[in-house]
Amino acid sequence: MPSIFDPGVEAAVRDRAARLTPDVPARWGRMHAAQMLCHLVDALRLPLGETSSPPKPTPFRFFPLRWIFVYLLPWPKGKVPTMPVFQQTQPGRWDEDRRSWEAALTRFAAHGRKPNPEWSAHPAFGPLRNWEWGRLVFLHIDHHFRQFGV
Repeated sequence: MPSIFDPGVEAAVRDRAARLTPDVPARWGRMHAAQMLCHLVDALRLPLGETSSPPKPTPFRFFPLRWIFVYLLPWPKGKVPTMPVFQQTQPGRWDEDRRSWEAALTRFAAHGRKPNPEWSAHPAFGPLRNWEWGRLVFLHIDHHFRQFGV
């Protein structure tokens, strides 16, 4: 299963990001491309402890259900509202937003490749193991890049 901590997967994700443009229309959802990049920055900052969010009680906090979500279920398209913690960064200039995303991805991937990294808990999923963060972040980025056709 792909993980953002795999250098080849990370490189492929960065190649896909290079094809993203600010004017590409979304295939679903309400975000435009710049909002999506800022949303991904916020999603990377939270596990690194750069931002925080109170826990949200969901059944996905329990490992078996979380595993089913991460490994088996398709991600819903435009049906799950985005939590406010993942909408803090507002778009600015496209080039700056792209650099912010690239820098956040670099910090996240480097942290996950350390021996025994510590992570902040996910608001909906709770504390996650390193491999879960690697898989979940890849799926999240992949979901949104598919949303914009890259």
